[in-house]
Amino acid sequence: MLSKKEMYRYAGDLSQLFYARQYRLVGGRADGMRAVDVNNGAGLEFTVYVDRAMDIGRFSIHGDNCAYLSKAGMAAPAYYDDKMGGWLKTFNGGLLTTCGLTQVGQPCVDDGEELGLHGDISAAPAEDFCCEVDMDAEIPEIILRGKMRTAKIFGKSICMTREIRVKYGDNKVYLTDKVENLAATRQPYMVLYHMNMGYPLLDAGVKFETSGEYTGPYAEYPEENIKNRLIYPDVSDSGAEEVYYYKNKAEKDGMGYAGIYNEKLKKGIRIWTKPEQLDRFANWKNPYAGDYVMGVEPSNCFVGGREKERETGLKYIEPYEVKMQELIIEAI
Repeated sequence: MLSKKEMYRYAGDLSQLFYARQYRLVGGRADGMRAVDVNNGAGLEFTVYVDRAMDIGRFSIHGDNCAYLSKAGMAAPAYYDDKMGGWLKTFNGGLLTTCGLTQVGQPCVDDGEELGLHGDISAAPAEDFCCEVDMDAEIPEIILRGKMRTAKIFGKSICMTREIRVKYGDNKVYLTDKVENLAATRQPYMVLYHMNMGYPLLDAGVKFETSGEYTGPYAEYPEENIKNRLIYPDVSDSGAEEVYYYKNKAEKDGMGYAGIYNEKLKKGIRIWTKPEQLDRFANWKNPYAGDYVMGVEPSNCFVGGREKERETGLKYIEPYEVKMQELIIEAI
């Protein structure tokens, strides 16, 4: 690893070695959106969409794509549709789409409120966004920070402050969310990190791996499918999506993991989280042609929607309470 002095001796511009490059998108429904391309100098490259909750879109390891990119494409927050399944019209996929913060899962009507699929936080643009390269850290690192709000008059007021850190030469992404209830009333609290694995990292025979404990399927599936739930099938023109639940269990440094590894590419991704913050994983399997994707989804809830969640134990965030979620995305 080069020292700071050695870096400047070898490179007139440190973007030769690693960088975070800010820009705006041009054309189509994404026109005008802020984005940041990050390169860590060790083969890890990804894009952060500042105007979509600082979620992560493209993600590659040594040139091989890892993330699912949907046919809907990238769209600015103005195109977000909160009715029923309208969320899917602007679901780009990417490596990460954040779901919540007061609703996750199926559309429903809860306590008189109409709730669309997976909540609205993914359509929140970042405020007070900053991007910096810290050359004085022990290992130089790229740091992105911003705040996203989901709020309405006479209702919720929740602020999520997101920080993304990437160290030079280290193929890990450190993501921390600080979520604060700024309202005087307690609010339902549901959050799910929709991590979307795509081809060529995701391929026939790739195995889902987790330190978690299997707790059952989301719905009734053929016994053979449940038996083979860990193995990903080849692309198909027919079939049905499936979701399986796991209890998050720590394996190392108080964190549990879920992810995939492609033996052919000798590459994989593991998502590390703390069970006391995100006590579950959902594994979404969708091998449809054109929508070939696996979701690795750390969460604090199931995906049946808020109305159904009340039956199993809906979580809340109290007035002025702060909750933290810490994730490590590890390229292996």
